[in-house]
Amino acid sequence: MDIAIRPVTEITGCEHFQKLEGIIWGAPLVDYVPTHIAITVIKNGGMILGAYADDGPAETGGMVGLAFWWLGAAHDPADPPGSPLRLKACSHSVGVLPAWQGRGIGLRLKLAQRDAILAQGLTDWMTWTYDPLYRPNAVFNIHRLGATCRTYDRNVYGAMQDALNAGLPSDRCTVDWRLRSPAILQDATRPRPTPGWDPAALIVPPITNAPSGFARPVDQEIVLDGRPIAVPLPDDIAAIRRADVELALAWRLYLRHALETAFAAGYVMTDCVHWPQHGWRYILQPAE
Repeated sequence: MDIAIRPVTEITGCEHFQKLEGIIWGAPLVDYVPTHIAITVIKNGGMILGAYADDGPAETGGMVGLAFWWLGAAHDPADPPGSPLRLKACSHSVGVLPAWQGRGIGLRLKLAQRDAILAQGLTDWMTWTYDPLYRPNAVFNIHRLGATCRTYDRNVYGAMQDALNAGLPSDRCTVDWRLRSPAILQDATRPRPTPGWDPAALIVPPITNAPSGFARPVDQEIVLDGRPIAVPLPDDIAAIRRADVELALAWRLYLRHALETAFAAGYVMTDCVHWPQHGWRYILQPAE
């Protein structure tokens, strides 16, 4: 597969980026990043990377994937309370057209993004948000890329109208990607190995079955005694939303409470793994 990744530097490329946003996320026009904002970001330390295929859509100039970020400042959650703000890269969006997904393009975009930020020499810390209900994103962010999370925010963007988010509160996890960490994938051909977690050594909250046939979380407090925790997440929240809106909301509220409680107690999300007997699980461990 011949895919070229290169920066977007001019207005036409920004317009192609906008069209790709609409296709990937089913977003209304009001949610597109305006060209004047995109150009301003590009000229002031941020970047849009496009992944281009020879047979990509004409309306996007062949662009089939994108990564968009800028520089910002925040208190690093790993620093002691009261520490000064740190410079970071804020990754706003990374996406690939459905027909080109599953080919490693998203991974190539993230690694190219990492290379570009390290080349600036300004920071080695990147953050972005993702919906913790979406299992493929969780596996990609936490397991494959080696990012961690200790921040949960409720309804960050308010009511969203795009195809992926409409109908549920826009809760998000903010991940921290340490660009020089040995946990980060260095080579796209060498996936990060899955740790040999033993369920018997972890707190494993139970799940049950809903009438619709999907897994349902059990509403009970999670024990926080210093052992790692294996918090359940749904296998396919998009299918659940289509079939059982009440269950989708139950998963949202369950993860909200479980992750907020664990993070407040000093736990950090470090992995996302699958066990045949327990389903998909976030692994949370006490911070070192």
